[in-house]
Amino acid sequence: MNAYTERFDVIVIGAGHAGCEAALAAARAGCTTLVLTPNLDRIGFMPCNPSIGGPAKGHLVREVDALGGEMAQAIDRTAIQIRLLNTSKGPAVQALRAQADKTLYPLAMKEALERQKRLTVRQEAVTDIELLPGGERPRVQAVRTDAGNRYLAGAVVVTAGTFLRGSMIAGTWRASGGRAGEPAAVALASSLRDVGIQLRRFKTGTPPRIDARTIDFSQTELQPGSAEPRWFSFDGAHGQIERLELPPLPIYPGVTDGWRVQMPCYQVHTNPETHRIIAENLDRAPMFNGAIEGVGPRYCPSIEDKVVRFRDKPSHGLFLEPEGWRTMEVYVQGANTSLPQDVQLAFLRTIPALANVAITRYGYAVEYDAIDTAELTVTMEARRVAGLFFAGQVCGTSGYEEAAGQGIVAGLNAACYTQGAEPLVLRRDQAYIGVMIDDLTTQAFSEPYRMLTSRAEYRLLLRADNAEARLSSIAYRYGLISRERWETVQRETRLIEQALAWLAAQHLPDNERTNAALRRAGLPPLTRHMTALEYLRRPEVRYVTLAPVLASLSGDDPDAWVVAPEVGVPACGRTRRTAPRGWRRPRSRPPARAGRSARPPDGRRPNRRVPSDSLHPPVLFGGAICLPRSGRSRARGPRGVVRGEALESGACHAGRRRGQEASLSSPARLRLGVLLLPARATLPAVQPACVSASIPRAGSGTCAGQQPVPRAVRRRAGGGRAPA
Repeated sequence: MNAYTERFDVIVIGAGHAGCEAALAAARAGCTTLVLTPNLDRIGFMPCNPSIGGPAKGHLVREVDALGGEMAQAIDRTAIQIRLLNTSKGPAVQALRAQADKTLYPLAMKEALERQKRLTVRQEAVTDIELLPGGERPRVQAVRTDAGNRYLAGAVVVTAGTFLRGSMIAGTWRASGGRAGEPAAVALASSLRDVGIQLRRFKTGTPPRIDARTIDFSQTELQPGSAEPRWFSFDGAHGQIERLELPPLPIYPGVTDGWRVQMPCYQVHTNPETHRIIAENLDRAPMFNGAIEGVGPRYCPSIEDKVVRFRDKPSHGLFLEPEGWRTMEVYVQGANTSLPQDVQLAFLRTIPALANVAITRYGYAVEYDAIDTAELTVTMEARRVAGLFFAGQVCGTSGYEEAAGQGIVAGLNAACYTQGAEPLVLRRDQAYIGVMIDDLTTQAFSEPYRMLTSRAEYRLLLRADNAEARLSSIAYRYGLISRERWETVQRETRLIEQALAWLAAQHLPDNERTNAALRRAGLPPLTRHMTALEYLRRPEVRYVTLAPVLASLSGDDPDAWVVAPEVGVPACGRTRRTAPRGWRRPRSRPPARAGRSARPPDGRRPNRRVPSDSLHPPVLFGGAICLPRSGRSRARGPRGVVRGEALESGACHAGRRRGQEASLSSPARLRLGVLLLPARATLPAVQPACVSASIPRAGSGTCAGQQPVPRAVRRRAGGGRAPA
């Protein structure tokens, strides 16, 4: 007998990182939404590493935030440390990584769900999904829970994580569960099989947690947080979040109190003795004795897998990462293992800093069911069942960030399905999320998928610091962000475009007066006449150093210049023209090999070319600008873009290569941020590349209603093409 029946537009099964973003997106899009999870205390829980971001993953977090998601705000509120990675490389591959308080992060996510309008959260486990037959394929009708309740639904989003027939394994120990202390979703897995969804077996793992009181920190290498303010979220960068902080325990050395209190991490290394103990016990390792059938992620291997695969390496780096402000537990990053508990303790104690270590929680592997991605369309909807969507680790991915990116798309498209609206489909040239979903739905993977910068052929365009400019218009169209935020982004985008045009208009003649001023500032001399924008391409030139030189050469009062490190461009200055000489709107051409789209349900082969009007223009909001030059680009791709890691490392010199990436004011690169203009500030009246009074279409790469550039601005002067 049914105990209770209620109807919702969208029902989300699970409240992990994918489930939270899916539920918030559906509710913010205007749908009544229900979240069903077996444990309300595990909303947004971090069962593995309590960190967010990293290479490519940090890009995903910025894009989730630009689309109106919650992950970036939650980590900004609860971070105990934040760092910018890959600083020695180009800005396209630089990414933020933050360590979170493992207790406060789920609290922040739960608060976001509870405060969201049209969103209901209940502690119940789903056991069955009901379908309504009819048409070409059945559609989802309702879900049933372990309490006997029946909830009618217009659409259902399954974000079951590692719980579908999950099994935890360490040595000879085995127990049913998706993570320690929580049962597996066996009934839900059976229900998915009954509706025809194909499942496959994957594996993931966790490392041991150790007691900080048993660590010799004097034998570790300190890994401090960033001395400069860093934020994942738009609200964090604008000072609009409330941080959740506690006084850190005094046992951790190296705590800093700068722009925010930050706890360090600590690096140690394994040694030949560590590897010997592991190698001698491989017969007891479930990965090697046949106890585990599932395949684990290649880019997050277990410690025993590292020892076997990299026999020539004398050591591997491990990171000791505190799990919060007020806990003694420390996460051993890089030591994922399913070895027996006695072996875990033995190999850890071979490391000098951990000679007397005590383990608080032993590591274990998790084997679980994931759906075959051939079952998914590019909207994250099941091919066999209408109105049934999937997101997160259940789709065969690994990592919190990948789950969040899928979750926000699946939740929004579930809302669009119930409302009869056009779904959101992000292209490969629009977002890392688009790359990930396209990969999942068009390629076959024999292991858990992990997002990498190398997977994105448009990575020079898809920077972490221009996510707002790329995606905020889409988010506003679907109701995921407020009009105030969208207008702020549009305003800042126009200011950045105008500032870039102003820099292009400032000419630096190759004479003794100019070179003397540059030498006094410690800058390299000129070798030819160039604009300030061209000179700023050099990796050794920073805007904060060049700005006073430009002020003195132009005769302005240096005090009238406002240095905006958040943006990296002059906030005011004297200009002599309404537009830079010879400036013209850059054009782009379609790539020779474009991104793929999923094959539609009717089996037709998709068009694998991207239309020319869908490409981003060579000018990027974010400082790394692909400047078109005369002649044809050497590489096959959008004009002004040369693919390759050499560009990402910042190895570009003016005039040596066509279509190179220019790193503005490196390392103080231009990024979309707060540009403070005084009342007397003047900028050239340049038509921005993307100015529109109307709302851009969802999924469009350019703004609707784009205005043409005036003829006077399009004229060329001096025979060369000036950058915008």
